[in-house]
Amino acid sequence: MNIPSIYKPFVGLVLLFTVVSVLNIPILETLWRNSFDDGTYSHAYLIPIITLYLYFKLSANGLLAYRESISYVSFALLIGSGLLLFVTSNAQISIGYWLSFLAVLTFGVMSLFRFNWYVLFPTLFLIFIFPLWGLLTEVLQAISVTAVTYMMSFTGIPTYVEAQYITIPAGVFEIADGCSGLRYIIVSLAISTLFIFMYINNTKKAVTFLSIAILGALLTNWIRITALILIGEYTDMQSSLMEDHNTFGWYLYIPFMFLLFMWGNKLANHDLLSTPENDTKEPVGICPKQFNVLFLLAAITISSTTLKSLFLPTLPNNSYVIAATEIKPTIERYTNVEQVSSNTSDIKPTIYLKYFFNGELDNGKPTGFGNNFIPKGWYEVDQEIIGHWRYIKIANRKETALIRLTFEINELQIPSPVGFKKQRLMEALTGNSETYIHWQFFKCLRNCSLEQSALQKAQL
Repeated sequence: MNIPSIYKPFVGLVLLFTVVSVLNIPILETLWRNSFDDGTYSHAYLIPIITLYLYFKLSANGLLAYRESISYVSFALLIGSGLLLFVTSNAQISIGYWLSFLAVLTFGVMSLFRFNWYVLFPTLFLIFIFPLWGLLTEVLQAISVTAVTYMMSFTGIPTYVEAQYITIPAGVFEIADGCSGLRYIIVSLAISTLFIFMYINNTKKAVTFLSIAILGALLTNWIRITALILIGEYTDMQSSLMEDHNTFGWYLYIPFMFLLFMWGNKLANHDLLSTPENDTKEPVGICPKQFNVLFLLAAITISSTTLKSLFLPTLPNNSYVIAATEIKPTIERYTNVEQVSSNTSDIKPTIYLKYFFNGELDNGKPTGFGNNFIPKGWYEVDQEIIGHWRYIKIANRKETALIRLTFEINELQIPSPVGFKKQRLMEALTGNSETYIHWQFFKCLRNCSLEQSALQKAQL
C-alpha cells in the first residue's frame, strides 16, 4: 500500500506508540486495573482516540515532521526517563513508573520528530488516563466540606460538621472520596486544555478559560452536595437521589460546560487543525533518520518492563492455603504465602504468615493501598516500632492480641512503609524487586504487655 507522504509521520508516530506499549505491557495492565476500570476515569477510553486524531490532523497539516538531524538533548532526556522507568518499576513505585512511562513517550516523540509544542501536547494529553489524580482527593474533600458548610449557613437548617460528616435533623451525610469533585476537575481540565490547544493561542485568554473551567467544576460539585442535603432534609431522606446521586451531578455539570464553551467560542482566535486551502507544498521531514530510529529503539528497549517480566520467577500460589475463618490480614495480589514457625523467643506466635511478592507490576506489593494488617473484626489499640519490627496491639469484644510485622527486601527487615519504599528504590538499581511481609499474631492473656516485653528481649 502506497502511503501519501503527508501521512508518513503519523504512521511513524503510531509505530512508536505501539513499540513503547508492547515493551511495557505490565504498565498497561496496571492502567487497565486502576484507570480504565474505575468510574472516576470513565473518560479514559476516549483519551487515546483523541491523541491519535490530533496527530493525524497535525500530520495532514504538515505540522508533524521527522527530524532532519540528531537532537542530543532529546536523547539525553529519553535515556534519563528510561533509567527512571527502570528504577521505579523495579521498586514498584506506582506514580513513579506511570510518570516515567509518559516521559518515555514524550521524549521519544521529541527524539524522532521536529520539536514544537503542538507536537508534544497530544502525548502529554495522555496524562488524563493515568490514575495520579487521586492525590488531590483529600484536599478537594476538605475544600468541599468547608464550601458546603458555608453554603448551608444560608439555609437556616441546623448543621453540625465533624470531619467529612455533615449532620442535619433529617440524617447524616458523608462527603466521601466520590464527593470530592475529582471527576469533574479531571473532565474540566481535559476538555478545556483540548479546546485551548485547538482554538486559543493567547496566553491570557487561555489562563482565564482554564481557571473558569476549574472553578466551575468545583462550584458545580458544591452546589450538587448542598442540593442533595436540602433534598434529604425536605423529603426526610426518602428521595431516590439519596441512593444514586452521581447522575444528578452531571445534570448540573453539563449545562455549565455548554455555557463555558459558548463563552470559549468568543475567545477563540485560531483553528490549529484546519487545513490551509491553497497549501499544496510537499512537507519536509517525511522520512525518519536511520540513526534516530536505532537509538530510539535501543533506549526504549533497555527500559522495557515487558522483557523484565519474562525473567521473574513463577511460583505456585498454593504453598499454604488460608482458611476463610482463620485470623489473617487482608493482603492483595501476593505471589505466594506460607505458614512458618518461629524460634525467636519462648513466646510462639499463634499464626506466622510470610507473604512473597515477585515484583511484577500488576501483582501486589507489601505497601499496597488495599493491604490491611488488622484482621477483620478487630481494631487497633496502639502501635510502636522497636528494632526492625512494628508492634500493633489489637482487640475485639472478648480478646486482646498482638500483631508483629515487618517488610523484607534483600534480607533486610524494615518496619516503616516509608523506609521500606526508600530501600526498594535503592535495591531497584540492582534489579532486585522480590519482597516479603512477615506477619505474626499472638494471643494475649491480658493487655499484651508481657508478650511484647518478651518478644523485645528476644530481639536484642
